[in-house]
Amino acid sequence: MRRSYPFFLSLVLLFSQLITACAAASPQPVAIPVTITFYKRGYEPGGKDSASTAIDQAVAAFEKSHADIRIKVVGVPWTANGDAQLEAAIASGQDIHVMSIRPAEMVRFARQGKLSNIEPYLTTQDQEDFYTNALDAARVDGKIYAWPLWVTAVSIFANTELFQQQGVSLPTLENPWNWETFVDAAKRLTFQRSDGSQVYGFTASSKWGELEYYPLFYIDGGRILSPDGKRFVQDSPEGLSALQKIADLYQVHRVTPLDFGSVDQATARQQFKDGAVAMIMSSPGFLRDLEVANFPLAVLPPPTGNLEKVITTGAFGMYAVYNSTDPQELKAAHEFARYLTGSQVAQDVPGWQLAPGLRKSNTSYATTPQREIIARLVSYGVYEPPSLVSDATLQRYGAELEMVIQGSKSPQEALAAIAPMYQHELDMSEP
Repeated sequence: MRRSYPFFLSLVLLFSQLITACAAASPQPVAIPVTITFYKRGYEPGGKDSASTAIDQAVAAFEKSHADIRIKVVGVPWTANGDAQLEAAIASGQDIHVMSIRPAEMVRFARQGKLSNIEPYLTTQDQEDFYTNALDAARVDGKIYAWPLWVTAVSIFANTELFQQQGVSLPTLENPWNWETFVDAAKRLTFQRSDGSQVYGFTASSKWGELEYYPLFYIDGGRILSPDGKRFVQDSPEGLSALQKIADLYQVHRVTPLDFGSVDQATARQQFKDGAVAMIMSSPGFLRDLEVANFPLAVLPPPTGNLEKVITTGAFGMYAVYNSTDPQELKAAHEFARYLTGSQVAQDVPGWQLAPGLRKSNTSYATTPQREIIARLVSYGVYEPPSLVSDATLQRYGAELEMVIQGSKSPQEALAAIAPMYQHELDMSEP
């Protein structure tokens, strides 16, 4: 029997069209975007301040490129009430995925099992892009629990008019001052004007013992804590010699204001803005004020010491991810945290970077020659490991160091008084 293949093929085609038509008529499942809740410190819903509008812009840009993820932002104030709000959300585990986090909080929550280890979500590109010291600062017991955003790399701000007036040359990253040259410059910049007003060579933008002094703590090779965060080590010979160098600026060389180390940040910064101090060691937040005021400014690297290396340090901005049991939410949360700490968000949101980024690809902070120097300093960073130390111990630490400045205690005596208390808290915080 002869078969009509064209007729047979027509039947097959007709049958296929019927199936397609039926499928098109049937309702298709619609993918529901996963919603991620972001607890952001300093955010005000609908706020017109730069921090809140930057977050709104970042969320909008992320959602545009990630149609399967929606972001809900919860503002958390920088207050005790804000801390309690975040604590409650983490304790409940309900409706929280990504959060701003401080290093001490990271340690505590990670050890409670509340934070997700980011390493399974770090791509090879991420690992190569982050500065190694940035990922190390986000480690707790050997694992990484936060996505580093930026660091407040400490540098020296110089009044260029006073430098020119006194004939002092500016150092560079390629040719930094050693300690002796730095002291000599500070002496030349300490003088009395013709109207009788006094100018001092150097100060720091915080009370003695706080972050803005740390680069000088490290210049001879000392640290406050061991790299694993388990031991207080500033009472080493290298740590003691650095403290004595700083104390000598006040006691021996007389190149600092009389209230050096005892005044708050606002007062120290005002002294610099008023021209009463030629150099101030500060974090980048002060730079914006000076730029707005069109201040005659140069950014300098900290001087070197016995270690013969430029060193900076700073506080970290980081985002952590709640350890959700929902794999879809967990993956989406890490994707959002990656975006917030990457180079793309800095391109999407003008002014996103309040301090230098911790990815090599993120150069958006370096919009001026002064900012470029601060950004370059990031690779010279030495950062204390995150640790759980009480405010009471930190206040005692500052008080002991203030006695070193005033000459009522030697560095050895001051650190001998604080070391047991500090070490006890480190030991008690161990898991």
